[in-house]
Amino acid sequence: MLRAMPYGNDGIFTPEDFVSKLNYDLANDLGNLLNRTVAMINKYEDGVIPALNSGATEFDADLVQTANDVIKAYNENMQAMRTADALAEVWKLISRANKYIDETTPWTLAKDEAQADKLASVMAHLAAALRVAAILLQPALTRAPKQIFHQLGLAESNLQIADLKFEDLPAGGKVVAKGEPIFPRVDVEAEVAYIRDEMTGGAAKPAEETEASYIEVPTKDLIEFDDFDKVEMRVAEILEVTEVEKSNKLLRFKLNDGTKEGRTILSGIKKWYPEYAGLVGKKVAFVANLKPRKMMGEMSEGMLLSAEKDGNVILTILPDEIEAGSELG
Repeated sequence: MLRAMPYGNDGIFTPEDFVSKLNYDLANDLGNLLNRTVAMINKYEDGVIPALNSGATEFDADLVQTANDVIKAYNENMQAMRTADALAEVWKLISRANKYIDETTPWTLAKDEAQADKLASVMAHLAAALRVAAILLQPALTRAPKQIFHQLGLAESNLQIADLKFEDLPAGGKVVAKGEPIFPRVDVEAEVAYIRDEMTGGAAKPAEETEASYIEVPTKDLIEFDDFDKVEMRVAEILEVTEVEKSNKLLRFKLNDGTKEGRTILSGIKKWYPEYAGLVGKKVAFVANLKPRKMMGEMSEGMLLSAEKDGNVILTILPDEIEAGSELG
């Protein structure tokens, strides 16, 4: 909920957005990162966190720099009471750590004994990223940071934010033999119904007593399959999100669309995503063969797909496992 309350503006809370953040930000992004890291340290390092030695892979420096930048920005935002912005910074590190796994492919390194040192370095960097994220999340999450430390075999006495440094990861910690999800995914429909019932003080009727209700869905003229087949929809990873100067609606998305050049798409969803920094690292769907058009003096090379109902707009976020550039159909 803190992430939905930008500094100086009203927060917008909906049960749907709450459950989405639980399933995607917490379960998929943070929870999955912890589960994968613990499982790989058990599999490749006999459950022991290796010593942190940066520079073993070409991706180490960027992860370390991201962590240091996040720590600095987090402290500045918290000092300015910009809690939502501070938390968005933490998710930059979490997204970067998930990407680091895809870049370093530990499962490939494990097949070559000559890459043992490099594999150990990858495991240490992932543990270090989780340690930093857990420490920074303490003001917002009261139990999860301690659970993360427990699964990593780190002492709770080290949950200190003062003088936090990425490289201060204690070596030799023994991770738990089998990690348990700290953020289990929830059933969207059931959870949303429960929250709505709580918001109305239990006034809502039980599902079995509620008459089915339907909405009028406006439809356009039917088209032939050949017309639909002309639309090319693909998957992209969000690399950067920035505001478009002099626009109170547009955000500029730098995307990895699977090509060497990438592409830029402008989208008028700023109103619904005041914490747009948290979108970095997400996989989204977009129309790839839409003719580029100029918006506010800049070219937009496609269109991001989103869902809209009752004035609320939500981007179509796809699972992390789908590769950028994949075609949808």
